[in-house]
Amino acid sequence: MAVAEATRRAEVVGALACQRNSYLKTLEAEVVACDKRPPPAAKKGGKDKKEETNGDGNSELWLVEFDDSVLFPEGGGQPSDHGTLTVLSDAPAAPIPIEFVERVGLRCVYHSPQPLAPGTRVRQDVDFRRRWDHMQQHTGQHLLSAVMDAHENLVTLGWGMGKGGAMNYVDVPRKPTDAEVQAIQTRCNETIRQNVPVTVETPEDAKVHKMPQDYDQSRGVVRVIRIGDIDRNTCCGTHLSQTSHISLILVHHGESVHGKNYRLYFSVGERAIGLATASVGALTSVSRLLSCRNTSKEVVQGVKKTQDAASELKKREKKLLGEIAEFEAAAARTRLQTSRSVWVHRADGNADFVKGVTGGIKDELARAGGVAVVATGEDKQGGQLLVFGQKTSVEALVPKVKELVSGVKGGGAGEKWQGKVAAWEKGVLDALKSLVEAFEAENTG
Repeated sequence: MAVAEATRRAEVVGALACQRNSYLKTLEAEVVACDKRPPPAAKKGGKDKKEETNGDGNSELWLVEFDDSVLFPEGGGQPSDHGTLTVLSDAPAAPIPIEFVERVGLRCVYHSPQPLAPGTRVRQDVDFRRRWDHMQQHTGQHLLSAVMDAHENLVTLGWGMGKGGAMNYVDVPRKPTDAEVQAIQTRCNETIRQNVPVTVETPEDAKVHKMPQDYDQSRGVVRVIRIGDIDRNTCCGTHLSQTSHISLILVHHGESVHGKNYRLYFSVGERAIGLATASVGALTSVSRLLSCRNTSKEVVQGVKKTQDAASELKKREKKLLGEIAEFEAAAARTRLQTSRSVWVHRADGNADFVKGVTGGIKDELARAGGVAVVATGEDKQGGQLLVFGQKTSVEALVPKVKELVSGVKGGGAGEKWQGKVAAWEKGVLDALKSLVEAFEAENTG
């Protein structure tokens, strides 16, 4: 990305106002560079990890750089801040929305829907509710990873902040036991209550093996986030000043990822409260549907009973549908004694029904040298369609079936053709039945 050279010195990423004071909400700043964004390069597969929302990717955007920034540029696993720019002038100016700020090497670049000339003074305002959420999640992750690191082989391999208030995750080498998860959560929240200070250091001997390749360490600022004597890690993100501001950490469920690693989900602070509130609300709604008390134990028991009942009903349905298939097959065999074509339809039929019917009439169909058409479903639900029997009859009938049933998708050769119908149009099933009967007349007349 090309950004015009600044006419005035700009603070480097690592020493931005938002990093020096993460609680700062507004800042007056001066534009030092502004270029029109070049057209986005065509993607070569995969997803773009950047969280750009200004425009739709094809809208005109300008890349604006200031002498300092209260908005944090995306980095370190933390999304970009959102906010506004208001031009400082005698005439009132409408705020310019900013929804993506990017780090380009050492530089902090705003993606703006409007150009701003170098030298223009503006007021930057950060969406502090979003910033606070990001700080809670990010500082919470540092604390969680530090506490997990005290357990054998639970070092953090990577992490991700959930978008839109969703759960975050940390990846670890193995699945922790339930007892370990409980101990980790308890230790995290004990540390939160102890109100341990969270400080930023910029030591010259900081470990820099995790720094981005395009960040010039000789000209930049390497920041180390320290949580008392518990944790000390390099990080460019905005962080809370004390653990009490984390509020709480909830460790949720987990799942295996990448073959052997384990992903543990968690949420922090107000996000955790929101997710917990939503979960309790969902639990209450489900308990009402199950007509039980809204305790997790009774809801789980109620769901289990419902699953067992549904499983039993499916078994009964399968048995009854099998008996119906036998009945339909018997009726079809009777018709085949005097006819060479047969039509079978069942609105609530399924693959087992079709299999039962075809298995029950194949011998009689071979003896008669005829053809059978079996269909399931009705109206918008669609269904299955099978044409089978004597090869010449199948080959003669299938083109007529395709012409009649629009949108049918299927294939086959020789003595069998089968297809799937997304939706049965009005009158098509009756017309299909008439087609089979007419085909019989054509072949016997």
